[in-house]
Amino acid sequence: MTKAVDPRPFDAHALEKIDSPEATAAAYFSVFRSPRATERDYEDFESWHARDEANRIAWASVERTWEGSAAMRTEARILEIRERALANRRGRKAWVRPAMAACLALAMVSGAVAVQRHREASAPVAQAVADSRVISTGVGQQSTFRMTDGSVITANTATALTVAESDTRRSTTIREGEAFFEVAKNPRKPFTVTAGGVTVTALGTQFAVRTVEGRVDVTLAEGQVRVDMPAADGRAAQSTVLQPGQELVWNGRSYRTAAAEVERRLAWRSGVIAFDRVPLAQAVAEVNRYSPQEIIVSSPAIASHPISGTFRIGVTRGFLQSLELAGVARVENESATRAELVAP
Repeated sequence: MTKAVDPRPFDAHALEKIDSPEATAAAYFSVFRSPRATERDYEDFESWHARDEANRIAWASVERTWEGSAAMRTEARILEIRERALANRRGRKAWVRPAMAACLALAMVSGAVAVQRHREASAPVAQAVADSRVISTGVGQQSTFRMTDGSVITANTATALTVAESDTRRSTTIREGEAFFEVAKNPRKPFTVTAGGVTVTALGTQFAVRTVEGRVDVTLAEGQVRVDMPAADGRAAQSTVLQPGQELVWNGRSYRTAAAEVERRLAWRSGVIAFDRVPLAQAVAEVNRYSPQEIIVSSPAIASHPISGTFRIGVTRGFLQSLELAGVARVENESATRAELVAP
């Protein structure tokens, strides 16, 4: 007897055209409960889930419904999907699975959620993660971790950091990438962030720290922070205090401070990146941070062309299409991992 074939295979890319994140989340959940789910479906889902906070909230809502249903909690196929997703991610950078999101109401997408779910699934491994409090994200992903004192850390794309907390101190070390800190006020328990030899100290404030290739950027949204920089090139250690709306850049030898467009600078927290007359080469470098598809500016003549606009994180095709429609560049040799920009 020939098994019937579904005449309408699941098309993950078509889901991008659905206006409602709730509808998209429901569609993904439906296919994951069916025998049709493929590895590509999981990959497309991860990309969709990481791309926008609205998507993560919609999926968390679906998960809350799932958690609330005793019948669904024992459904073999759903349990298999969860185990399979966990197994597929072991050995990689921590990926905060959306299926975990409903377990902790305080952090829909968080390293804390990852720690909690791993503790349930694998006690020896989870205990090590819990002790070191390691938070890491892949390209295009973001993760939020809530400390026991209420401070919140949001890690941006391709970031690795560790969190430590004691009775007298709270500290974070960023090995690579970028994170935003919402620090609960506690004068008796300083909060420090270390990156690239630079230490930022805050009592109660909101700020971002980014480190890449020896450079450290500190952007202050609220409150006040002290930034301590190490001795370098025969110069003594340096220190300065930032006020709201200021940004500090340390290049490994010296630093400069300037007024910062905080809202634009931290737009990634809302799932977008924003440019205001930024050279094309610089805009491309920022877009590349969030996507496995590398964009290369092949024509030097267009590298300095000013770019303005707001683009969704991870949607590289939309960025490329905008450049073509504006007559800024032409796209050539485009593939899943690469795209070249040449003069139009």
